[in-house]
Amino acid sequence: MKFEKILGKEDSETLTSIVTEFENGFLKTNYPNLNIKKAYAEFLIDIESKRKLNWAKPTEIQLKKFNQSNLKNVVYGIPDSIWIVDNQKKTRTEYRVRRKYLNTKGEYKIRTLEATIPKINNNDSLITTLENYYDINYFGKYREALNTASKKNKFVQKYIEKTQEVGTLNIRLIAEKMTSANLDFDDYFTKRLIITEIVYRL
Repeated sequence: MKFEKILGKEDSETLTSIVTEFENGFLKTNYPNLNIKKAYAEFLIDIESKRKLNWAKPTEIQLKKFNQSNLKNVVYGIPDSIWIVDNQKKTRTEYRVRRKYLNTKGEYKIRTLEATIPKINNNDSLITTLENYYDINYFGKYREALNTASKKNKFVQKYIEKTQEVGTLNIRLIAEKMTSANLDFDDYFTKRLIITEIVYRL
């Protein structure tokens, strides 16, 4: 498969492994009376409707495995450093996030986000939140592989176009779009989008 060829043997195997772990672990545990296809559909409905999403987070063992893998850097732009900026506006908190993006040549591109939000009193809490917020890696092999897949999968095509236009999408929005699109949850690419855009971003 061209997708796996672009992504590479090791990263493809890691991605397949975490898809399988999610199905055999979380889905079978939480939706024991449903087959995998229907369990995916119900999972997305629950993600879309629930305010608290952490119930679906991978286990500590799974997260450790993923964090130590190369796949994490291929799929996401990872925060490299975060700092709060002093400013004169008492009603706003200003911060910077520098992220690194592993490109298809195996080199890192660095991008810095500058943002202001309504005043936050707990800077440590903000930093912790931002440390766990991953961006899309627009320069990596996973994105390139998805671009290839988009020629065969209309939803992947729409996802590529939308994220290219507006950036990272809200998890509940992705779940809603997947649900309303009446996708085939046996589809190879649909499963991988659910894992990378919802499960491992929770």
